[in-house]
Amino acid sequence: MRESSNMESHSVPAGDAAAIDWEARYRAGDTPWEKGRPHPGLIWWLRERRLSGRIVVPGCGSGHDVRYLAAKGASVHGLDVAESALKSAAKYPLVGTEEYRLCDICQPDPSLVGTFDHAFEHTCFCALHPSQREPYLHGLTSLLKPGGTLLAIFYLNPDHEEPGPPYGIPRQDLLSLLSKNYLPLFEATGIPTYPGREGRELIIHLRKKI
Repeated sequence: MRESSNMESHSVPAGDAAAIDWEARYRAGDTPWEKGRPHPGLIWWLRERRLSGRIVVPGCGSGHDVRYLAAKGASVHGLDVAESALKSAAKYPLVGTEEYRLCDICQPDPSLVGTFDHAFEHTCFCALHPSQREPYLHGLTSLLKPGGTLLAIFYLNPDHEEPGPPYGIPRQDLLSLLSKNYLPLFEATGIPTYPGREGRELIIHLRKKI
């Protein structure tokens, strides 16, 4: 897998991001967001905290975050819209009871709604055009049980100016968007991350409103 600090290799005009063919990107090996290891911020957060029960990881890609969480004893379900991403994830040996499933988070399978204790989000939100943020968060939130929690790492200010993923978002705009469905529990910047993203990400833990 190629290393890269962001995912802007094929930018698309604003408003046309829904046309991104993530399956084609995986088939072409054009996946600079794939780092070959779990996010360092997730590793850092879990050193002193724990997520147990059923966890969903949207946009799981090759499943590095999924496997790290599963190795901690959780029941983890990785979801992705690209079948080739899930095939890549399936090539790795199981470390626990992790599972993978094809799913569009904006329109999740009803059988998944309200079944998860926690969600871990990283990469998916920033890959979507701003017009897709509310449908995405609505779908993701629907997967959580009442009182479930969302642990997320958001890419606030990518280091490129052309339109296209990853899309940054000012912290206050992000918090305003999340406050519709969540109550804050924890927030930090300056977290461990991949090279090139230093000081550009926010980790936040929130509880779904009942």
